Amino acid sequence: MRFTIAKAKFEKALNIASHAIGSRSANPLLMCFKLEVSAKGLEITSSNNDISIWTLIPIEENGGENIRSVIPGATLLDAKILSEIVHKFEGNEVSVDVVDDAIAKIDDGRAVFKLNCVKAEEYPDIDMERSGNSFTLDSAGLIQLVDQTAFAALDKDTRPILTAINLKAEAGKLIATATDSARLSRKSTEVDSTLRFIANIPAKTLEDIVKLLDGVKSVEISASSEKAVFSFANTLISCRLIAGEYPVSNSIIPQNFSYFLEVNSQQLLNAVDRASILSTDRAPVVKLTMSEEKVEISSSSDQNGSAAEQLTTLQYSGERLEIAFNASFVSQAVRALGSEDVTMSFLGEMKPFVIKNPKDDSIVELITPMRTR
Repeated sequence: MRFTIAKAKFEKALNIASHAIGSRSANPLLMCFKLEVSAKGLEITSSNNDISIWTLIPIEENGGENIRSVIPGATLLDAKILSEIVHKFEGNEVSVDVVDDAIAKIDDGRAVFKLNCVKAEEYPDIDMERSGNSFTLDSAGLIQLVDQTAFAALDKDTRPILTAINLKAEAGKLIATATDSARLSRKSTEVDSTLRFIANIPAKTLEDIVKLLDGVKSVEISASSEKAVFSFANTLISCRLIAGEYPVSNSIIPQNFSYFLEVNSQQLLNAVDRASILSTDRAPVVKLTMSEEKVEISSSSDQNGSAAEQLTTLQYSGERLEIAFNASFVSQAVRALGSEDVTMSFLGEMKPFVIKNPKDDSIVELITPMRTR
């Protein structure tokens, strides 16, 4: 096996494939990239069992040559070491020459590395087949879908199902829902009215995928009962789904409210941020006190003292209400909405409340209040 490849193309493909390389693995072969070069180009495969990536660098692309001097073949090379070598090379091209399936000579015309390699036949079979329901989303829409929901997913494995974003397609809508049981984020976008499926995809996987979409116009998504495959720009990413029934969330989002606050997003964020300075807890608690006369953000700490700040750019309707919440939850929700103003709707002191963009009904943020002493 031998090939010479444009360094920039090689480095970019290795970076994509590295997203499926874990920090450690019970199977040492999964710490390797599988490289296979043929008449169609260089294929790079990686996997950590939860996510698998296949990406192709074609021999020629847009009238230019990516790869030359090809002798077909395949090998396995340590992913971390290969990535670091290519990244630190200063030449414009990288040559890889595998001798007797044992040693890979890698050079850029200046520096030369000789790495031990493993026969490609020993690599586990990776299922990259696209099956189930398929549909296409523009990449900007998918990025927004993930950015506006993933932060609300559980970041621990205490309840695996809650580490997922639930994607559900029905009645012409694709609805993404994430919750850690204390808050919920839901975003919807329009899709083909005939599309029907439900998939629980790990939030961290989706966050990794959207990081790779720079310059990509659209993504094809295929979802079956066990996996989802994302296809874009000569790349396939297959990820396992999280088994189990996702909590029913329709019934927990209130539809009728008694108290309404519309406030400037940045002013709210700044006030919450300042009030949370006094907190020494991992979950900083801030209190929102509302009446038709004034609206105030406050916090108190036995150790550090107290703080209070009155909001000015707002409109409130309802009787007097006090509600305490996790400052981080509210800040993340407001930032996810990305709007100049937000509307906060309440049922009562200890009832979950909703934060929305008054000009966009496609996204809803639900937060459970906190008890204070």
